[in-house]
Amino acid sequence: MTEITERDPLLIRGLILEEFGRVQTQMATNPKLWRSVTSRVHKRLSEVMGEDYVDYPEFEFWFARFLQGNFDWGYDRSSDPKPQSLADLPLGIFENVGEYLDIVDRLRLSDVCKDFRAQVDNWDLKVDEIYYSNGNDWRVWQTSRPEPYCAADFGQNENDRSSSGFYRNPISFVMNILKHPKLRLEKLTIKREDKYWNALIKRLDETNRKLHVKNVEFRCRYSSEIDLHFMVPGVLEEIKMFLWNPTREEFYEIIESEQCQVAKMVYIVSPTPTSEFPLEALYNCPRFTLRLRGTPADDLKSKFLKTLMEYGKVQKCVLYISKYPYAENHSQIMNYFNEPEAMVPHFPSLRRYPIPETNEFYELEYREEGNLLWDQPVRLERKQ
Repeated sequence: MTEITERDPLLIRGLILEEFGRVQTQMATNPKLWRSVTSRVHKRLSEVMGEDYVDYPEFEFWFARFLQGNFDWGYDRSSDPKPQSLADLPLGIFENVGEYLDIVDRLRLSDVCKDFRAQVDNWDLKVDEIYYSNGNDWRVWQTSRPEPYCAADFGQNENDRSSSGFYRNPISFVMNILKHPKLRLEKLTIKREDKYWNALIKRLDETNRKLHVKNVEFRCRYSSEIDLHFMVPGVLEEIKMFLWNPTREEFYEIIESEQCQVAKMVYIVSPTPTSEFPLEALYNCPRFTLRLRGTPADDLKSKFLKTLMEYGKVQKCVLYISKYPYAENHSQIMNYFNEPEAMVPHFPSLRRYPIPETNEFYELEYREEGNLLWDQPVRLERKQ
């Protein structure tokens, strides 16, 4: 094929004429196939010269002229009327058309051309929840659809899950949802951060876009790797995580993230015993709820609560206290907070500790809730 490096219109038309000559006999024999042949030749040319070398409408115009026997490729098209397309419809009408399309057809429409994508990217997807377990197990909920989209809706996955066309590959459908500019999620659940999820997040990073998520839950059993960097801090209100024996470094990285620092509440559950859990990372966490397994460890937990008050960074926390075997209640934890000056008359389960050089205080409260066989909460909150 002739090498062409500059986009000279006459050279491009000459190249189209050259390509036409290769299939002229085929189209003369089967005239009805001229569009499919034209499309196939344009695709082959684009693979060699680049997708933006010549757009399909321009290519088809010259192919059609040559097919009619008109080989004047010096024709000046500047006076031709501008062709109209769906993109030329008033925005209101175009959006009304989009209202009748489900999310799959909307995303397909955005792949037609750049003009369509610009308009579809301004539509509200009405997707409010995503659940991800692995490449074969995920769900996307749309408010206007009773049942979620899932991998089974798209047939079998291909070996190459990074393929860009979501209609060819289920996992790419998720990618198209995640990178949509108008995506606003109420909830994101991640059961496992596998290689396919990590690949999705890497591609999301390449778009310089972060997810707008209000609530995220990590259900990653047997793992303590939690990645929050791809979510918008401040928008993210609640973070729930299950941590399997986290190291001090892993837990510090999670807690020190901007997402955790500004969240309204960080919920942490771990099977790690209190004596082995890196509690010191929480000294700088403003709002959290912590539930650990193992023995009650009231002495360690009471010391932890007192240190939190000394640091003064915590605004609100809830620490769950495990039940002693055969104990009638959980009041043992309050035995560690028996300073007379902290007592509140008529409220035996309440303590108040003034914060030096402020008019604020920490309020500590033990409250029995629900079934007494369950862990019970001790609340610590900074107040005025």
